[in-house]
Amino acid sequence: MKTSRLRRLSICITDLENIPPEKITIAGNGKKYTSLTTWDYEGEHTNDHDFSVSVTRSPQEKQDGIPVMYIGAGLIIGY
Repeated sequence: MKTSRLRRLSICITDLENIPPEKITIAGNGKKYTSLTTWDYEGEHTNDHDFSVSVTRSPQEKQDGIPVMYIGAGLIIGY
């Protein structure tokens, strides 16, 4: 059974405004969504964050070497 882990994250609103339109999906309710990815750091990290937050890249974007668009970071504050 999985245990719960509480995460707190901060996302740069300015960076959110720069997400390419093709990365935004408009749902039936008219709200806009994008897919985000988190990456847990191993061990100590220089900026005191436990993980990063970025816009999800497609397999093709990864293959083409499109850079990761980091938009935030966060802390794991409970287990």
